[in-house]
Amino acid sequence: MPASLAYKAFTAEQVRQHEVTAAKHVGISMYELMERAGAAAFITLQSEFPQARRILVLNGHGNNGGDGFVLARMAKKAGLKVCLVSLGDQSKFSPDTLQACNNWQQAGGEISSWPQPLEDFDLIVDAMLGTGTKGQLREPYASVIKVLKNTDIPVLSLDVPSGLLADSGAEADIALSATHTLTFVGIKPGLVTGQGKQFSGKLSFADLGIAESFGALATPSAQIVDFTQLPPLPARPLNSHKGAFGRLLCLGGNLGMPGAIRLTGEAALRTGAGLVNVLCHPDNQMLVGLGRPELMLAQQNQLIALLDWASCLVLGPGLGQDDWAQQLFDAVLTYQQTSHKPLLLDADALNLLAKAPRKLSCNVVITPHPGEAGRLLAITTQQVQADRYAVLQQLQQQYQCHVVLKGAGSLVSGQDHCYVISNGNPGMAIPGMGDLLSGVIGALMAQGMDSAAAAVYGASLHAAAGDLAAQQHGERGMIASDLLPFIRKLVNR
Repeated sequence: MPASLAYKAFTAEQVRQHEVTAAKHVGISMYELMERAGAAAFITLQSEFPQARRILVLNGHGNNGGDGFVLARMAKKAGLKVCLVSLGDQSKFSPDTLQACNNWQQAGGEISSWPQPLEDFDLIVDAMLGTGTKGQLREPYASVIKVLKNTDIPVLSLDVPSGLLADSGAEADIALSATHTLTFVGIKPGLVTGQGKQFSGKLSFADLGIAESFGALATPSAQIVDFTQLPPLPARPLNSHKGAFGRLLCLGGNLGMPGAIRLTGEAALRTGAGLVNVLCHPDNQMLVGLGRPELMLAQQNQLIALLDWASCLVLGPGLGQDDWAQQLFDAVLTYQQTSHKPLLLDADALNLLAKAPRKLSCNVVITPHPGEAGRLLAITTQQVQADRYAVLQQLQQQYQCHVVLKGAGSLVSGQDHCYVISNGNPGMAIPGMGDLLSGVIGALMAQGMDSAAAAVYGASLHAAAGDLAAQQHGERGMIASDLLPFIRKLVNR
């Protein structure tokens, strides 16, 4: 996995705990670190908002506000029109923030009051709270954010959008939606998944020159995965044959839902599975096989022989929850408990599991979306999205298996920490995407990749294919099968 600090996430407490020592190790003071943060923010302002000439800087009384003072001073020196509003209690300024404030005033800067006529500005710099948000927002921050949410002026947030919980990505009460967020020292886990990914806008990172010393002190809470950073799949031997690349059995496709298991099977073929067999409802066999003769169609009266034949099982896409589905679910899970073959559960297999929870095993992968995750834990979807990291851990502990929690910034469970998938785009929020993912991960497991690695690699591969599809034809109007040629392209890179 990538080793760079830019591909790791650290909690706000980890940054607070270690940044002072890390700065000392490289011989700089905390005020110098503040100067570096403000300078990095000003560079981001220039590169991301080159047309902005009139800047409103909103400061709190914490060190985040100190970063704002530094940026404001540099912007003023560069000839920009800067209005700085200090919203916090100035008696609570830390020595570093007070020094930054004094330097701003010595450079001719003034401290203005709120409110300000927002139409006078091209850009708002949010230096109000940073990682300081803990619970319900106090005034005047809540009122200011409410006003800002009703404007279309772009927002540059420093470290964390104000009102966002840095570690979970949930709103404390109300959070500011940033156009761009520049985070410092360590990427905060709440910025890269779920609601936090939305609130953060475009995310960039500045290590402030202490990456090596900080990385030696802090253990990341999450690993951020970009598909381009993952190694290519190994080349195939010249004397290969189809039986050498796995035998995948895909089970699902109840009445009225043939498309789901068809997508799973096709994705598995495009990911390189050698043989793919589909067991669907008998009335759907013709629909599943039509136009894709490479998919084998299985007969349910041969179930045990098929389970023995397979090197990996995928259960759930289009399965339904009727008697036919329940019998198939019970048979497959009973078989897996004794055979210990790799198994992926998705869609209605997860809904059936939620009705009668049981411990699984380390070679099982489950791939719930937030609604399914809520049912598996008997909580609401809103509770899932409020802290996706905690939910991932709960799912892993309760079901004793590997978990892919789907959504913006999908999370994948690991032994010591989790993985965050950085690829993917809103165009993928459509029917059938989960069915493709099941086929991708299932195919990797069928070819011999262990379940944990297949979950990470497959989720990243699937998301990267979605990005390529969006780049070629746009996000709007994307359908799941658009990803199939890109899946094939990426497994052959």
